[in-house]
Amino acid sequence: MRPPKVYIDTSVLKFSATQLPRLRPRQQKINWGGRVHEITVHDFVDINPNDFIENPELKAEAELLPELAEAGKRGQLKYVIQMETLFESWGIPNMDSATGRFYGAPYETVDAPIKYGRVIAGGLDDPKDMQFEFLANIKSKRFVELQKITGAYQGEGNLNRNQLLDAFHLWCAEHNKCDYFLTLDFKLIRVLRQSHELQLEVQVVRPSELLAAVKGTR
Repeated sequence: MRPPKVYIDTSVLKFSATQLPRLRPRQQKINWGGRVHEITVHDFVDINPNDFIENPELKAEAELLPELAEAGKRGQLKYVIQMETLFESWGIPNMDSATGRFYGAPYETVDAPIKYGRVIAGGLDDPKDMQFEFLANIKSKRFVELQKITGAYQGEGNLNRNQLLDAFHLWCAEHNKCDYFLTLDFKLIRVLRQSHELQLEVQVVRPSELLAAVKGTR
């Protein structure tokens, strides 16, 4: 039996960056030339941004990501991602984790539902603006439907960038016949589950739900 195919949302990459090498300043007194001086020295430390998550529910879900990464390494789950999702992650700060992307879990880069090629950076244009313009001009019926249920579509000519990306990632997950769409975006999960306008072709789950599904299929 093939392992379930799981599309990785950008939020998974963000909350997997848990070992950031940093220099932490501290004051130290030294005796120099018979006088005491206070100087600033720096210690090498590893910072885990998840330690500062205030929402206990979100923090608990983020703490399950290493276990899901191990499930991927064992072949219990097959992770996939599309280049636009990876490109979105490039703009997220503090991604230089010593743990690697998603704790080193293997993943496959998959195709988008449409054939295309575009410049992702260069010239005077902001890469984020270029990505938004590209996605906003895709007129596929299914993509437009997903824009509406994610909340990206906010009236004629008015699209929300973050939710437009959500719609595109979901579209990629459906196109690649994924079983699950893994995310820590609770708002997205809530919006999709409350929608009765359209049936999704992929199950959107948080880490605890995917982990329960993996354990249930053993």
